[in-house]
Formats: sequence, structure tokens, C-alpha cells
Amino acid sequence: MIRIAAESDGPQLYRLIAQLQRLAKVEVVPEAQFRRQLRRALADPRFRAFVVEESGVVRGVITLWLRENLFHGGRVALIDELIVEEGSRGRGIGGRLVEHVVEHCTRLGCTEVEVSTEADNLEARAFYARHGFIEQGVLLEREL
Repeated sequence: MIRIAAESDGPQLYRLIAQLQRLAKVEVVPEAQFRRQLRRALADPRFRAFVVEESGVVRGVITLWLRENLFHGGRVALIDELIVEEGSRGRGIGGRLVEHVVEHCTRLGCTEVEVSTEADNLEARAFYARHGFIEQGVLLEREL
């Protein structure tokens, strides 16, 4: 079942975020810091988070941010995180979440949905391509 994420999902979402951070070989954010950020995000009307839940266990999560975009003349959505727990990968959960978000954004009148991933993450790039995403542009970052 896909549903809107709630603050009560915090412990399960933290487990998923920590899996992703370890996979990306970055420092795992402390849980208290994660929970504060989750509360702030859920309170922001531009934020959306959806989870796949099976038998009371969150198996995957997708988050997105909405913004008004002058160039595109409308609202644009950015998929920020997509995480499927390690033991549930390859079962179509990620694809269901992506398609759910695309349908959600279409209903909201978004002009496009964007996503970024690491350049060397060929598996993620192929996954998004299978779901209709086209590589264009370059993402530049500046650490603060």
C-alpha cells in the first residue's frame, strides 16, 4: 500500500535513510537530527513523502519538493530521495513509488518532475530512464 508518510514513521524512515547513507559511503546523520528535519519537512506545504507499507513495515519511501519555476511557467517537482530497503529491492517498489509521484504531480499541474543521482550510479540512471526520465543538463554543487 502506498500512503502519505507521517511523523510516526520516523524510526522506519531513519532506518531507510541510514541504509542509503551507508551505501553512499557518507556519514550517517544522527537520529535526533533526522527526526527534527523530518518534522520540519512534513510541516512544509511544499514537501511530500510517500511510503510503501507492507504488514506494518515501511519498505520504501520517496520524497519530493515542489517549487514554482519562472522558466517553465509553472510548478516543478524534484524527487529528493527514493529508498527501498535492501531486502525488498527488485520487487517493483521503487517503480511504484516513482509512478505514484508522477501521477500525483500531474494532478497538481506540475510541468515536470526532476531527479538527480550521482554520475557514477549507473543503476539509478538506468532505473529512472526506464520510467521515462531523460538525462539533460548538469547538476553542480557547492558544499557549505
